[in-house]
Amino acid sequence: MAREPGRGAPFTGLRQAEYFLAVVDSGGITAAARRLRVAQPSLSQTVRAIERQAGTELFERTPRGVVPTPAGRALVEPARRLLAARRAAGRAVADVASLRAGRLELVAHASVTADPLARAVGRFRRAFPGVEVLVEDAPDDDELVYALTDGRHELAVVSLPLPVAPALVTEELGHHDIWLAMAPGTVVAPGPVSPAEVSAMPLVAVLHGGSARHAIRRALTGAGQHEEEAGAGHGEDGREPAGAARSWAGVVTPHLGSVIPLVLTGAGAALVDRWYAERIAERGGVVRPLEPAVRAPFGVARRGEPLSPACRAFLDILRETCAGRSAGGPGPRA
Repeated sequence: MAREPGRGAPFTGLRQAEYFLAVVDSGGITAAARRLRVAQPSLSQTVRAIERQAGTELFERTPRGVVPTPAGRALVEPARRLLAARRAAGRAVADVASLRAGRLELVAHASVTADPLARAVGRFRRAFPGVEVLVEDAPDDDELVYALTDGRHELAVVSLPLPVAPALVTEELGHHDIWLAMAPGTVVAPGPVSPAEVSAMPLVAVLHGGSARHAIRRALTGAGQHEEEAGAGHGEDGREPAGAARSWAGVVTPHLGSVIPLVLTGAGAALVDRWYAERIAERGGVVRPLEPAVRAPFGVARRGEPLSPACRAFLDILRETCAGRSAGGPGPRA
């Protein structure tokens, strides 16, 4: 049997559900119209439209006033759930907009995860404990750029420079000072180490080292290590291809976290940022600053459009974290 048009779908919008419940709760059209602050004829017309859409009468007049029919009573609970869902949706949107709830998703280079990203995320979570944070590792620069340009992520915390991408805006926020880290017991003179001295050592390198590896390679090239290979190893944008690390390192690992155990077990020395140098020194490794200093810049990248409230708040906190970032005294025990 063909169903009458609208049967089973009595409400064409949330306002109709609100009007229906007002009549139920007020016990009459006149009282409901006053409650809703609408004209009584307009409300009566809306009730008739709801009944046409339902395909049956929803109210009947009694000495006690207008009361729901059995069909009307059956519709009360679904109507209340519908309005409750609207209120819940409104609260959810308000919570996200005010950062009482929601989720912040970032993509980041491993080289900036410990410093400054971890500190910024900690501050963000203390300020907005209701917002979850997900940090996705960027396997390489091209994938990171793609994740931003295709809209998968709003914000990336990165080593700089990135491959040229006209759709992206980058902002430098600071730099890492690069230190030399060696195995426990390594005999080396006190004080800073020159790139020329480093060039004579077996080294551990990270396959995707971003700007840190690029800065290190420039320093070692300037010291004369593999100069001929280095001249041929850079792309058009001046960045070193991922495989080029093999030309100047004895051990190459795809994981930055592997550098600490590799150095501590004597696989080679490593040029690392201050945070990793401190961790290696804490475990008995020997660390030295470089002279002249080698610095690897970092910052953020994003599309040139407005950020979500969570991303905007996080970027402000990250900027503050980086602005307050100091050398922190003499550094690791050298």
